[in-house]
Order: sequence, then C-alpha cells, then structure tokens
Amino acid sequence: MGVTAFTTEEPFDLQGFMDRFREAEDDSTGTIVMHHGKVKRPGKVVRDFSRVLLEPVLPSPEKDMQQIGQNILKKYGLNQVFIVHRIGEVHARDDVLFVAVSAVTRDIAFSGCADIVDAIKEEKILRLVEVP
Repeated sequence: MGVTAFTTEEPFDLQGFMDRFREAEDDSTGTIVMHHGKVKRPGKVVRDFSRVLLEPVLPSPEKDMQQIGQNILKKYGLNQVFIVHRIGEVHARDDVLFVAVSAVTRDIAFSGCADIVDAIKEEKILRLVEVP
C-alpha cells in the first residue's frame, strides 16, 4: 500500500480508480473514505465562465501531492492514500480532484481525507483560471 499521486489531462475513470485502490487493500482496512471534487458554478472570479484552466504552479505537482499524502499517511497511520488531480482545460461539472484513503477506523480515515484535501488547496499546487 502507501501513497499514489498523479495528475492527468484526461477525464476521470472513477470506477477504475476505485478498482485500483481496492486491489491494493489488505485485511486491516476497516474504512475507505473518498473525496470527489467537481468544477462548480458560479465561479469565484468569473461567475459564468466558459471553461477553467488548471495550471501547475510548482514544477512537479505530482511530487508535492505525493509529499502531502506521505505526511498525512504518517500523521494518522493510514493504510493507503490515492490522489488524482486534473490539469489542463475543464468545464462546469467536470471531475477535478479524487482522493481516497483507507484506515483501520472511520475517524482516522475521515480526518486523513479531509486533511489531504485541505493541504492540496492550501499548498496552491495548481492555479485555477476561470475563462469568460
């Protein structure tokens, strides 16, 4: 198990992500928690945007997401962390962030998942540009 983190310009295959995640699980997992982030309207800057560009701010967003995942995995003693973030052009209702974590208990899994999502947003790994 451990941490898997990557970016993609392709639409998400949520079932494929979950299958890949579950295949790596073992008997110690009591709970799997996931976050599925989507592009929503109205926009923060351009209320009725036509598209959104997700651009890397740092040279290696995968490395930064991997580090966030490792830190939270160690902090909570999680079994597994899986993080995928879209980059490039996306539109309203598109999937943009998928995080799945597993742990022995649900309280640890919920806390770990929330901390990963918060850390990714706080780190400003990607710049979100709303295009009119």
